[in-house]
Formats: sequence, C-alpha cells, structure tokens
Amino acid sequence: MRIHILIFFLLLFQLVNAQQHIDIKHYDLSISLEDTTDVILVTEKVILRINEQSNSFALNLVNQDIDGTGMRVSLIQFQDDSLQYFHKDNILQINLPQELELKSKQIECIIHYSGIPKDGLVIGENKYGKRTFFGDNWPTRAQNWFACVDHPSDKATIDFHIKAPSHYDIVAVGEKVSEKQISNNRKLTDYSLRHPIPTKVMVFGAADFSHKEIAIKNDLPIQSWVYQEDSSASYSDLEVAVDPLKFFTDKIAPYPFDKLANVQSTTRFGGMENAGCIFYDENAFSGEHQMENLIAHEIAHQWFGNSASESDWQHLWLSEGFATYLTNCHLENKYGKEAMNQHLQLEREKVIQFENQIKRPVIDTISESLMDLLNPNSYQKGSWFLHMLRNRLGDEAFWKGIQHYYKKYRYSNASTNDFRAIMELQSKSSLKTFFDQWLKGNEMPNLTVKVKKKCRKRIVTITQIQNQPFSFPLEVGVIENGVERTILLQFTPEIKTIELTLSKKSARVIKLDPNTKLLFKETPVVVLQKQ
Repeated sequence: MRIHILIFFLLLFQLVNAQQHIDIKHYDLSISLEDTTDVILVTEKVILRINEQSNSFALNLVNQDIDGTGMRVSLIQFQDDSLQYFHKDNILQINLPQELELKSKQIECIIHYSGIPKDGLVIGENKYGKRTFFGDNWPTRAQNWFACVDHPSDKATIDFHIKAPSHYDIVAVGEKVSEKQISNNRKLTDYSLRHPIPTKVMVFGAADFSHKEIAIKNDLPIQSWVYQEDSSASYSDLEVAVDPLKFFTDKIAPYPFDKLANVQSTTRFGGMENAGCIFYDENAFSGEHQMENLIAHEIAHQWFGNSASESDWQHLWLSEGFATYLTNCHLENKYGKEAMNQHLQLEREKVIQFENQIKRPVIDTISESLMDLLNPNSYQKGSWFLHMLRNRLGDEAFWKGIQHYYKKYRYSNASTNDFRAIMELQSKSSLKTFFDQWLKGNEMPNLTVKVKKKCRKRIVTITQIQNQPFSFPLEVGVIENGVERTILLQFTPEIKTIELTLSKKSARVIKLDPNTKLLFKETPVVVLQKQ
C-alpha cells in the first residue's frame, strides 16, 4: 500500500511539474445529475494559456476503472475540430493541431465525458436517508469528477451549470446567476465565481435544503443552508458566523468573495473551507451553539488558503496555521486574552503529544500522503509560530505584516519564504533563524528545571536539552518575599543553560512561561539539596 501511495504521488508530482507551461484561466462545468443513477454527464469548457510553444497539454482526470467508476471521455473539441487525446493513469493528454502557434495565446477546449465519480463528488444519502451530492475536493480529489490541474498553485475562475431534479436546491462557490425550470421535473441552476481559486475549494452541493440569509454586512450576503429536518437548530448554530466575519474583515482586509454560505453537508471533514461556500459535517449541528471555533476557522480560510493560497503542499501551514491562529485571535477579541491563552495551552499539549510520537517539520517534504499533513504541525504548531512571531514583532508590526502579506498575495500563491520576506520588512531585521528553527526543525525547546538550596538562597538551573538548541526568550514567574514577578531569560544555541539565583530560600519558581508566549515542553527534574 505504501509503495502504491508513493507511486501515485510521484506521478502527481510529475504531472504538476509538467503543467508549468500552461495556466488554466477558467473552468465552465455543465453537469447533469439524476436520482436514478450515480452517473454524471459533463460538458466542460477549459480556457487556458500555453506559456511555451507546445501542441499538447495534460489535465488530471480519473479514468474509468474495471469496477465501472471514474470518467470516460467521449469527445474533445477545439474550434470546429475534434482533437486526439489519450486518457490513461488518470492523466488526460490532449493534442492540439500541429500548425497552431500557441505560445502565450489563450485557447478554449470543450471536453465531453461521463461516469460515476470514484471520489471527490460524494453521491449518497445524508443522515436522514435523503439523496445528496457534495463536492469534497481536498487535497487532490477534484480530478475524480472534473478535468483540471489539481494543485493549489494553478488557480482559476469557475462557472457551474447544474441540471438536476427539481426537488434539489443547488449551492455552489460564486454568485447565483439564475435558476429556471427546463422541464416538468428538472431545473437548471447557474453559479459564477469571478475570482481565481484552487481546485481544492471549487464545489457545488445538491440536497433538499432549507436556506435563508441570516444577515447582510457591507452588501455581503451571509447565508445558511441546512437540511430541512434540522433547520431550526442548525440555523441557530450558524448565527455566530457574523462575529468572526466582522473581526477578520476589520483586522485583515475586505472579505474576498461574493457571499458567505455556511452549508450542512456530508463532507468527510469537520469543516471544509470551500470558497464562499463552507461545508460542515452534518453531525456538527446540535442547536447548542458549539460550532463557534469551527466556524471561525473555516471563515478565516477565506482569506488564507482560498484567496492567498500556499504555493505547494509543504507550505500548508500558511493555510491551516493561519486559520487556527486567527480563530484564537477572534476568541481574544470577543472573550478576552485569557480565553485565547487557554486555547493556546490546549494547542501546545497537542503539539507536544504529536512530537512525542512523530518527528516532522512544519514544512514537511517527508510525508508520502497529503492527508498526513492534516496534523498538529500544520494547525497548532503553525498557530503557535504566528503567536510567537506576534510577540517578537509587537502587535502593530505583526498585524501590518499580515495585512501586507494578504494584500500582495490575494487571489495568488505564496511560499513560506514569501511570507518571511514580508515580515522582515516589518521587523526591519532578518527572521531566517527564527523561521528555520520553528518551521524546518522537528523539535521544540525541551526544558529541565533543577532547584537547589544554597545558604539562604535558591539556585534555579534551567537547561534546554533537545538535540538542536534554539534561540528564544523565556519568561519565568517567581515569588520572592510574597511578591510575584516575572524574570525574562534569553536562551541561544550557545547559552543552553541559565542559572537563576533567588534571594531567599523561601522564594520559588511558580511557572515557566506564565503569560503563554512560548511553545515548549518541560521535562521535570527537580533536585533539592542542602549545602
């Protein structure tokens, strides 16, 4: 199994790199759905630019397998011609007329295909036994149901034209353009998204929905789409979306898409941040208002992950770490700093548990499966990195850097080095060591504390014992003469041990990092000796 997974991702890597000579500009998907079969009929127009002289290009599209699932292409058209193509190993190779001069030109091809999606477009029943269709593309599952360059670096706009039985309501990324009856029991619903996004967040959903607008802020519709059976309780759970949306808009930039639709669905994830059309697991809804953190996280992704996207998968923390930390910042803004600190402390425990089991850097080029990147490194350690960066730079410089980063890379892609360059401009100093030790290393500071009595004093020795020494400030809370105070220590690779002398033997260390500013773990080694 591991060999098969590795071969798959090697083939995917080769395709992605081979596709650098094309740039998909727009997908136009006409999809026909039925209640009597899982087969979908698709007519897809692809608009692309070829960046070097070539008379062929390739797209990801899962081909039909011996079990009958997958897509079968029947015709590809260019202008008035039918094109030759090869569809094998989930790669659709399209050959264009040899006489064309295509470099730097924009072209259109129309692809006709049909089949039962192997994955990606999930066709089945919801928890009430009703038939549903939900796109669920992350990470590279869009290719199961439409031809595309299935990688976050290739962003495009998209139109959906969904023909379906009339009882379905259709929700999708983009703005709803029209809905009309095309026969007694079928209707056509059109959506259009005018901002480029990666395929991982290009979706539609079809179900027996109840839906309404819960608010309109700055001409932005905020919508709730829930199962008819759950409408009252689920609407109540989704009302909280207004608060994080306002906070992120005020703190970062205007909201990047045409609407914000929060949708009950059959996604395999707790939440999936599809652009302006967030899908939540159907069982997350209870009517007990327990979804605030999840909703805030997915809304934060609209800026980071959907608009400003990672350039490649190893930089996933630029999406997940940002959404996790911005959720903490929402909690700080709404409930106070202590609420954020409590959440950060829980996140720190998750990072420690993960590191104790698996040693991986945040910028992970090691893991064979992209699903394995959905771990505490990408989420909680990425969040902690941003928190420590904020404490290092100060609030003003940190938030200006975040705003500048987003402004530069909105509707585009960025790497960790791109983000570092922006933050270095704000800090007016090099951050390479800081970024490298936290994001490229697979450890965190591991501290031991030894205490011994000497005459009427206490000698506290703090040592970092991990394999690779770090540079970091450490606050230590102590009590002397009944008074609490904080002492700031600065560790470096050269200064791995610091001795702290407390004036009274009754003095004591009460806590390392009392203000929740450092990602670290502590190995208890306390030795009391009389001398």
